[in-house]
Amino acid sequence: MKKTLFILVAIVFALNLSSKAEDFSAVNSEGDTIYYNITSSVSPYTASITFKGSTYNTYTNEYSGSVTIPDSVQYNGNYYKVTSIYIGAFLNCTGLTSLTIPNSVTEIDGSAFKNCSGLTSVIIGNSVTSIGNSAFYNCSGLTSITIPNSVILIGNAAFYNCTSLTSIIIPNSVISIENSAFDNTSWYNSKPDGVVYINNVLYAYKGTMPANTTINVQSGTKCITGFAFANYSELTSITIPNSVTEIGWHAFYSCTGLTSIIIPNSITSIAQSTFSECTGLTSITIPSTVTNIGYQAFANTPYYNNMPDGLVYINNTLYAYKGTIPANTTINVQSGVISITDFAFYNQNQLISVTLPNSIVSIGKKSFSGCSGLNSITIPKNVNSIGDLAFENCINIDTIFFNAINCSYMGNSSFTTVFNQNDIETLIIGDSVQNIPDNAFLDCDSLSSITSKAINTPLVDKYSFWCVNKNIPFYVPCNSVSNYQSALYWSEFTNYIGFKIPQLIDTSICVGETYNFNGTILDSAGVYFYVNGCDSIILTLNITLIPDVPYDLSVYNITMNYVTVSWQGDADSYDIYRNDSLIVNVTDTIYVDNFSMQQGPTYHYNIKAKNNTGCESALSDTVWFAIIGVEDINIENTNIQTKLYPNPTNDKSTLEIEGLTSEADVMVYDMVGRLIQTHKVNQGTKHLDIDLSGYAKGVYNIKIVNESINQTKKLIVQ
Repeated sequence: MKKTLFILVAIVFALNLSSKAEDFSAVNSEGDTIYYNITSSVSPYTASITFKGSTYNTYTNEYSGSVTIPDSVQYNGNYYKVTSIYIGAFLNCTGLTSLTIPNSVTEIDGSAFKNCSGLTSVIIGNSVTSIGNSAFYNCSGLTSITIPNSVILIGNAAFYNCTSLTSIIIPNSVISIENSAFDNTSWYNSKPDGVVYINNVLYAYKGTMPANTTINVQSGTKCITGFAFANYSELTSITIPNSVTEIGWHAFYSCTGLTSIIIPNSITSIAQSTFSECTGLTSITIPSTVTNIGYQAFANTPYYNNMPDGLVYINNTLYAYKGTIPANTTINVQSGVISITDFAFYNQNQLISVTLPNSIVSIGKKSFSGCSGLNSITIPKNVNSIGDLAFENCINIDTIFFNAINCSYMGNSSFTTVFNQNDIETLIIGDSVQNIPDNAFLDCDSLSSITSKAINTPLVDKYSFWCVNKNIPFYVPCNSVSNYQSALYWSEFTNYIGFKIPQLIDTSICVGETYNFNGTILDSAGVYFYVNGCDSIILTLNITLIPDVPYDLSVYNITMNYVTVSWQGDADSYDIYRNDSLIVNVTDTIYVDNFSMQQGPTYHYNIKAKNNTGCESALSDTVWFAIIGVEDINIENTNIQTKLYPNPTNDKSTLEIEGLTSEADVMVYDMVGRLIQTHKVNQGTKHLDIDLSGYAKGVYNIKIVNESINQTKKLIVQ
C-alpha cells in the first residue's frame, strides 16, 4: 500500500550521513582537542560540546586532566558560540580531573559527566539554566560544588552517588529538583530523617515514616520532587498549599494509606504515575487548572477503577481509553479537550478512525502507538507538541495530515522517533514547517519523493533522514532551490526540482469600483491568474452591492444642547454628517446629537449608509434648521426628490428633480474627486441630462448645491 505523509506543521529538519557524531574538532588554548556539533549554521552561529566518534563509547577518555571549555570556537571562517554540553559528552572520562564551563553555556545535558570518578573540581558558568538527568552521576571524587544562581532545574539523579560530596551550594533560583538528584551523597546522608526541603522544593521523605502520618507541606513550597513519598504506605493524609506548582512523577506512588487528596489550583499538570497504585485512594479533587495528566497517573486506584469503560475525560484532558475498544471503532474526541495523555490509545488496534477537535494543543508520547487499524488522522492546527513515538507502528496509516502552524518540536529525545514507518513513499512538508527532530524519518528507505512547501529552509537534525535515498526527486518552491542546495544537511539531497507556489488573494470591491491587478483594471467578479517566472498570483474578486440611500430624514426634540435625528434604512451602519462634517457612525436609525447650538446659525444633517464590506451609499437628502429664538425654531426639510436613471448607465443619464424652490448648481465629480462638469438649473426645473459617454467606467458623484441644498448621488458608468 502506498503511504503518503503530509506534514503541515511548524516542526524543523536537519540531516547528515556522516558516521561521526562530531561536526568538527578544535584545539583549545591549553592544547586539548575538543569535539563539537553545530547547533546553528546561520548567524548567530552556535555549537555544542560532544564526544568523539559515532557513539559515546567509541573512544574512551578522549578528555582527561584539566579541561577549560572555550566560550567560542572558529570553524570554516565563522566563530561559533558554545552554548551547551551534549548528552554523554564526557561520559566515562575517568581521567578528567577538573573542568571549567564558560558563561556562554546555558545547558548541561543528561549524563554529560556521568562516571567521571576522577573529577574533583567543577566551575559552572553563571548562564547555565538546567543540569540534566545523571549529569554528574557517580562523580565520586567531587567534594564540593557551587551551583550558579542562573540554574532553575536540577535533573533526575544529577549528582547521585557522588559519595564524597559534602558541600553543595544551591541558589534560590532553583525551583525544580527531580528525584534522587542528591541521593547517596555525604551532603544528603547527613540530613536528619523526615521531610527534606531544599530551598522551596520538597525533595524527599528521608528514613522510616511513622504509622498514620499526616503531613502539612510548608507554605512557599513550589515543587514536590518525583518519588518524594513513593511506597510510604504509612502516609494517610497530606495538605498541599497553593504555592506548589509542580508535583513530580511517582511522587505518591503506592501510598496505599491515602484515601483522599485535594490538588491545589496552582497545579496545571499531573505527572506520570503520580498516584499510581494508591489502592485506597477513592477521592481526588482535581481543579480546572489541570490541563495535562501523565500516563497512568491514577492507575489501579479506586478513583479510576470505578469509572465506566470507554473514553475517560478529566477536565479538558483525554486521559485514556478504559477497557477494550470494540472492532472497527471510530472516535470523535469531544470539543474543548486540550491534551491527549501519553499512551492514551496504546495498542488499541481496533481503532480505525479518530477525529480530534481544534482545541487540542498537545498529543502525548506513544498516544497512538500500536494502533495498527488506524488508517488516517488529522492533527489540528493548534497542536504545538507531539510526543516521542506518538504514531509508532501505525502500519496501516496512509496519510497523516499536519495542519498545525505552531508546532516547534516532535518528541524530546535525540534517539527516538515520532514516525516509525519505513514504508512511507511520499512525504509532503507544509509551508509553515520549521523543525524536524532527530530520527523523525529514520530508515524511511521506501521514500520515493519529497515535497517541501516551506519557502524558508526548515532546520534539520543530523539523523532526521538517516538512510533515506538522497537522489530521489525533491520538490521545493522555485525561488528556494538554491537555499536548499546550500543549507546544512539539506545539501545532501542532489535532485532538487523547483515549482511555483501561487499567492492567493481573496478580496471584494463595491459595485462600480475597479481593481488594479498587476496593471489590468478589473470591474467584474471572477477568478484571475497572473504568472511571471516564479511569481504566481490567483485573485478571487468579489463584487459587493452598494446599500440604498437612507430616506425620510427628520430632526425633532430640538433644544440648545441636543437634537434627535432619525431616518429609514436597512444598512449595517450609518455615517452621520453635521454641516458636511462626519460626527459619528451608528448601527441604529435614530441618534441623539448632544451638541451645544447657538441662536441664529443654520445647521443641517445628512446620512450615508454603509455595509460591513466598506461599500457606502450616496448622501441622503438634507434637513436644515435654525434656532432664532428661545421658543422659535425654524426647520426646513429641503427633501427635494431626485432620481438618476438609468443607473448604472453606459453613457447618458437623466437627473429628475422635484421640489426645487430656487436656482441650484449641479456638479459632476469623477472617481478621484475632480470636477468634470457643471450645470445650472433654475427654480422649477425638473429634468437635466448628464452625458458621460466620453468618460471612463466607474463611479461618479452628482452634487446638487445652493444656499439650502447640499445633496449628492452616485452614478455608475459601465
